[in-house]
Amino acid sequence: MTKNEILKKIEPLFYDKTFKEVSMQEIANHLWIKKASLYYYYKSKEDLQEDLINYSYENYKKFILSIINKDLKIFIERYISYPYKSQNIFSLINQIGYCENEKIKKYIWAKQLEIINIIKEDFQQKYWFNEEKIFILLSIIENISKKKCIFWWCPYDLEKIIDEILILFNS
Repeated sequence: MTKNEILKKIEPLFYDKTFKEVSMQEIANHLWIKKASLYYYYKSKEDLQEDLINYSYENYKKFILSIINKDLKIFIERYISYPYKSQNIFSLINQIGYCENEKIKKYIWAKQLEIINIIKEDFQQKYWFNEEKIFILLSIIENISKKKCIFWWCPYDLEKIIDEILILFNS
């Protein structure tokens, strides 16, 4: 088993729980290995956390780069559904308590800024959106993407929500 295989298999464990809430024993059980074997790959839980956040970030960045050239409607649809469909923790990182360690907090902020700059550069050129408009759009769709009710049960139609966002941002 490689480290990437481990990270891919355990990322869903952290989709609903913070890093503090998942023990090394629970991770080992999830991987069907002994806890000692897990420590062969990672000397500490903090080392595992750093690798997992980096792994998740790299997947998130690939996703953003894959949708950035789509039209605005497709971008919004995919951006909203990605956290739920992929269970990518980087897409939810501020929501679930990964910012307790100062070193990791600085890393997360730097990587989030990198993602925002990728989107900002594209949207300024393609849609002539200023920074404030981009910030508002991302805030809205990030908030919606964290609402699991959209994908389980929700009194609102996601398609209509996206249409309303497009009306707001195409004016």
